[in-house]
Amino acid sequence: MKLPEQIKALVFDAFGTLFNVLSLDQRLESHFGDQAPAINAIWRQKQLQYTWLKSLMNRYEPFSTVTSQALSFACEELGIKLEEEVRVHMVQGYYELQAFQELKEGLGGLKEHYKLAILSNADPAMLNSAAKHNEIDHFFDAILSVDSIKQFKPIPTVYQLAPDALELSASEIAFVSSNTWDVSGAKSFGLFTIWINRNESTMEKLGFGADLEINSLVELL
Repeated sequence: MKLPEQIKALVFDAFGTLFNVLSLDQRLESHFGDQAPAINAIWRQKQLQYTWLKSLMNRYEPFSTVTSQALSFACEELGIKLEEEVRVHMVQGYYELQAFQELKEGLGGLKEHYKLAILSNADPAMLNSAAKHNEIDHFFDAILSVDSIKQFKPIPTVYQLAPDALELSASEIAFVSSNTWDVSGAKSFGLFTIWINRNESTMEKLGFGADLEINSLVELL
């Protein structure tokens, strides 16, 4: 599967794209038992909603804080008491998320041809920790966090971080994400977009879709 010749860099979203948020399941189950799936569904939904709402309200807080707040909502919604040590343990899980299995092979091959970077809503410490935990940090020319501009995706200024850091034009960068709303945001900004559709999902109907759809990062090799 060949990318356009003008592409010189691949920029990756983090959660759901490089790092599997479902790797938190065991941690959730250890604390919440049978209620873990319901908590996780609400937690992830509110985590995203809060980033969008805080951007609209112009009330930025770090992603780790947003993640904690979303977990509090999920537990309260389901009538579950959230102990402080459990909250800390669950949020810490984002610093230690497991990477998808194909990642090292995929990144190693792509690094031979392109600059590579991460662009994420997550805190810098969270991103660096997850990359080092999975021993993939050496593949990246830049690990970029929205914390540097205090705004969340899909605000266009977030995607501008990639051209600025890599010293390339938007037309020379391909943005890779498993999150459909993120793909739409990057495409609207002007990046070539690659959607990793691992779960047979449906693309958002926002007028900005993916230029390329794949099921695994290895397909790009």
